[in-house]
Amino acid sequence: MNRMHSMALVALFATGAATAQTAAPAAAPAATPSAAPSAANCPKPDAHPGRLASDNQRRGWGKEVTAWETCMKKYVAEVSAKADEAVKTANAAVARSNAAVDEYNVIVKNLQAQQDASVK
Repeated sequence: MNRMHSMALVALFATGAATAQTAAPAAAPAATPSAAPSAANCPKPDAHPGRLASDNQRRGWGKEVTAWETCMKKYVAEVSAKADEAVKTANAAVARSNAAVDEYNVIVKNLQAQQDASVK
């Protein structure tokens, strides 16, 4: 490869890299760990009162379990929503990366074809 082709390739790659950097959207700031929901915020039910407990004790325990279950389902839904958002963001980044690699491959293939044509 002669010097002119080398310089053209370097200029082309530098331009492509600058374009790729400016074309990418700004990353969303990461959530602070203290702002993340926590399963610790869901009050855990007491131990089962046992078979000798009164009906009122068993009903009270059942209400505690139901409240804990509702809280945990809400927590899991919040965490799942955040995970889904992170997966979508990652998939979009992978797609952009793959598109950039494909574009690079096409350009390099064209440049190699031009070089091969000029050598013959």
